[in-house]
Amino acid sequence: MLDIPIEMKVRCAMSKKNSTLNMLKKTRLKKDWHKADVIAAVRKTGTNLQRLSIKHGFNATTLHKAVHTPAPSYERIIADHLGTQPHLIWPSRYRADGTPKSGRGERGLGRYKAKCKFNHSGKNDNVNHIDNQEAA
Repeated sequence: MLDIPIEMKVRCAMSKKNSTLNMLKKTRLKKDWHKADVIAAVRKTGTNLQRLSIKHGFNATTLHKAVHTPAPSYERIIADHLGTQPHLIWPSRYRADGTPKSGRGERGLGRYKAKCKFNHSGKNDNVNHIDNQEAA
């Protein structure tokens, strides 16, 4: 028989346990309604997102944006029309207490900070700046 070191046995047992825990966590998470389900639910009430947008004084395509991207004020209008709360329709966009997640970090869009660097020195690094050019 093969002698398997005890460390390997423990690692294998832990990885199986962790994968089971991860699976349980994933199944407990509530998913957002599908985009088509939100649109269909609004249509079942006898209207559509365009009419609802115009009714609230917005452009015809405004409320359609809430289906695709987080927009708490528009989500609230749609949820009120459907007679429910926005955090029940889009749980990934809201905290457990029902307040909307705000900021790029909470929604998983944290790349913006790395892209936009702030120059803390007073010096202008722009190569086309007027101070960098010599008079001809």
